[in-house]
Amino acid sequence: MKRALLACAAIVALVAAGAAFLVPRDEGERIAVEGTLPAGPEGDPGRHLDALQRIADRSGGTRAAGTDGERRTVDYIARTLRAAGWRVELQRVRFPYFERRSPPRLGALRQGRELRVAEYSGSGRLRARVRRLEGRGCTAADFAPLERGEIALVDRGTCFFRIKARNAARAGAGAIVISDVHGRTPVAATLIRPGIGIPVLVVTAPAARRIEGRTVALRVEAVSERRTTTNVLAETRPARGRWVMAGGHHDSVSAGPGLNDNGSGVAALLTLAGRLGDRPGLRLGFWGAEELGLYGSRHYVRSLGAGERRAIAAYVNFDMLGSPNGRVSVYDRDDAIERALRRAIPGEEREVGLVGTSDHAPFQRAGIAVGGIFTGASERGRRRGPADSCYHRACDRLRNVDRRLLARMADAAEQGLVALTR
Repeated sequence: MKRALLACAAIVALVAAGAAFLVPRDEGERIAVEGTLPAGPEGDPGRHLDALQRIADRSGGTRAAGTDGERRTVDYIARTLRAAGWRVELQRVRFPYFERRSPPRLGALRQGRELRVAEYSGSGRLRARVRRLEGRGCTAADFAPLERGEIALVDRGTCFFRIKARNAARAGAGAIVISDVHGRTPVAATLIRPGIGIPVLVVTAPAARRIEGRTVALRVEAVSERRTTTNVLAETRPARGRWVMAGGHHDSVSAGPGLNDNGSGVAALLTLAGRLGDRPGLRLGFWGAEELGLYGSRHYVRSLGAGERRAIAAYVNFDMLGSPNGRVSVYDRDDAIERALRRAIPGEEREVGLVGTSDHAPFQRAGIAVGGIFTGASERGRRRGPADSCYHRACDRLRNVDRRLLARMADAAEQGLVALTR
């Protein structure tokens, strides 16, 4: 998620002195954790990166939300925090999951250039006639000419893709094909959430003309369902009625293991947990399903009551702290958080504007002060080449992380957290 920035760092939250850990009211069931922790220096983020890479290797090369890799990541985080003496709570979060299992087929059309499967499409195999409908598919009446089992063909526009697909399914269509009359390649369409039971495909206008009125073979193999991710919440003991909070997401994209995005943030947070476990007034959040739409952090903030939100004075996010060819950037907020982070990394940081592409956004929308550190995504670095050419790709593995930069950012984050809790 985060093209223009991402984060790291420290924050403040208020709570009555001696108050209990603020566990959201709908935290859900606990998850059992087991296994052994990795060997290595307590203050070295690299040992946690190594563990996350091993988790991905045992889990099909990914730690994406809703997968075995993510569940093993959650177990590892919880075990590490408990071993460091933190109080840990796990919060279940439901989210929509979609996965294409194989390339789609629609006659002789080419995937990507002429044909795309809509996100949250249903699955199916059939051979049927493609019937062009006069309307855009936005009303049930548009599908009156359709015979049961046929493939409906309508143009893009007027209403959401989901409405067209729902109307087609109710009319008995075997599938629906939407012609993208606006693009040279088919738009990446979404049906917003699971629930549509028939295949939904988008094609270019020339491709639509080639299949109109023909009997074609169609195949979509996909998983579209609700799954569960997990937020890991941890804290030390309260201090003087205020808290400092830091967080970052623990999931990767499905394409790869996500060692910079965001294994680096997880590694920094766990390193700080080992160093600062005896410091009162700290709270950490490891968020699920960030890559799919900030589901974990949004759920956490929504689940807090008004008083609980007011108790959080600030939040700082850790996300992509070891970018290769990276540039150190501090969120431009002109407040105590930014000043504390600038003092921790003097002379080398630049400012970046906040955008709502990582887990600080739900806190910011709730009126909570946010800040952070970012070392670059697909933008250009100080040296030649992109800051992270493996951003959201399968090559975001151990060798893609600048370990020295990550260690420096962990040190800077520690200094910022200590300053904010004084």
